Amino acid sequence: MTETNPIINNIYEQPAELNRVLDDLIGPKLDQLRELGRIMALAGELVLTSMGSAFYSLMPMYEELRVRGYRNVSLEETGDLIRHPERMSRGALYVLMSRSGESREVADFARWCREQGYTTLSVTMTPTSTMAVNSTYMLHDISSYDDIVCIKAYSTMALTGLMLVEMMDGRTRPSDQLVARLKAAFAWMEANKESILTQLEAIPFLKDAHGFYLLSRSWGINMMRSASLWLEETAKTPANIMSIDNFYHGPMEVIRSHAIVRAVTCPVLLDVQPDDRSAMIWEKVNQAVPQSLYFGPKGSTMPGGACFELPELGLEGGWLMLVAALYFQLLSYQVAVANGIEPGFFYDEGWVVL
Repeated sequence: MTETNPIINNIYEQPAELNRVLDDLIGPKLDQLRELGRIMALAGELVLTSMGSAFYSLMPMYEELRVRGYRNVSLEETGDLIRHPERMSRGALYVLMSRSGESREVADFARWCREQGYTTLSVTMTPTSTMAVNSTYMLHDISSYDDIVCIKAYSTMALTGLMLVEMMDGRTRPSDQLVARLKAAFAWMEANKESILTQLEAIPFLKDAHGFYLLSRSWGINMMRSASLWLEETAKTPANIMSIDNFYHGPMEVIRSHAIVRAVTCPVLLDVQPDDRSAMIWEKVNQAVPQSLYFGPKGSTMPGGACFELPELGLEGGWLMLVAALYFQLLSYQVAVANGIEPGFFYDEGWVVL
């Protein structure tokens, strides 16, 4: 079936583009990837920075750096760095991401860093951009552009960042096992993208939600941050993000009080690091509001108004975010459709570069 909406087209193109970018990184760009990994490893500090969707593309990279024991790493909005130059460190490598390289903050920041002598590494789909030409180092993400909302841009730049981390331990090429698992994951995404959308289309209560509570733990919190952006950009629906543990310390009252409040809130759980406490909290959520969404491991018996199984692909944390993103991109698309909204419609696209 041929789809006409650009959002769903971009989502469906994503697995092939991830494959194409991976092949480029482990083929023509392998020497550059190796050298940039070495430069990152030698940096006294790593500061990952961007704005908008590209800021979320840095999160899988941040998660993997933390898993591998890098502690002198931070994730900062570029707008904050611009407003607080006194916090800048001469020993740091500033890693920027941007699809266009022309969004105001990243373009201004890259130019300022060059003028002030700070070291920067940019990952971008636009190698001739202001950000790219003003960076000390630049790595080109060869993925095709998305039409409106960042879909392929999110995932392929996230993949590029993860592959840089993979090379920081001095290896000559990424591990064959990792590459094989990534290839299998992208093949799984290609084979299952339409069936996931079919499952979402069958959910009757998506049209009733005025907003969402996106709950998780660990790396799942950063995945939910990306999900909130897609819901807000694609479906014009607000979404709140927090750990399931913190949710129980107050915000749970919104769910318990659903019969007396005006707004209809749909709880969503991305169930990473499950235990007895998260099971207890989610059980109480579903007793109050059965119209919930659950995304969890294969074989889970957790309740939910609609339940989705995450595949077992041998990927964890930041790497698994590449696959999990597909579910939440499709969710945002279907929420828009269920509410009669053209997915991804924007009143003004000028925010990209202003």
